[in-house]
Amino acid sequence: MKKINPEISQNFLDEIKNQKIEVVDVDGVKIKTCKNVFPPRSNFSRTSEKLHTIFGDLNGKVVLDVGTGTGIQAIQAIKNGAKNSIGVDINPESVQCAKENVILNGVEDKVQIILSDLFENLQKDQKFNVIIANLPITNFPIEGIVESALYDKDYLIHKRFWSKVGGYLVENGVVIMTHINFNGVGDFEEFENMATENGYAVDTYIEIEDIGYLWRMYRFIRSSWLDVVL
Repeated sequence: MKKINPEISQNFLDEIKNQKIEVVDVDGVKIKTCKNVFPPRSNFSRTSEKLHTIFGDLNGKVVLDVGTGTGIQAIQAIKNGAKNSIGVDINPESVQCAKENVILNGVEDKVQIILSDLFENLQKDQKFNVIIANLPITNFPIEGIVESALYDKDYLIHKRFWSKVGGYLVENGVVIMTHINFNGVGDFEEFENMATENGYAVDTYIEIEDIGYLWRMYRFIRSSWLDVVL
């Protein structure tokens, strides 16, 4: 399948780089927007706004938010009962923005923000009950720190994520992710296959439609655990 770079995503990238700095309310969480950081509210943020609806029971659990951006999911995790959370991002501007939002929401005693390329700067023995990953949403060959919020050439970031995520999950831990079908339904199949090839299966997903595309919020679990549940 020939991959496309939708004009709408190119325009959105320009918006990210030039967005207005303001504080917005996102389902009860106060988030300051920052230039060069994926926004918490936009046409491209529908799943980000509602991702907490698929978290499941977080009471007393430890959460990792990969690609934390403004820190919204790491903060939402605490608001939804998590014991503590860590947010990581490869973009230094995102890390600074997320730290400001953690303070803005008064959860600095429970949320830690770290500059990291996926799991790179985490302790090797750290384990999480839930790992949330807001990774780039389309396979297209554009590279750059800010651009990596949207573009993942050959899904190399996704593939690195899936190859390493198991080492940071507790037994029966879950992975929360989102995806969009810029290239048709085959995008979802390709996305799910990456999980399957690494021993994970779709537990459930929520699908919404916006700006002419389908967006899915997924919860994955290890395939071996799925067999036990069934």
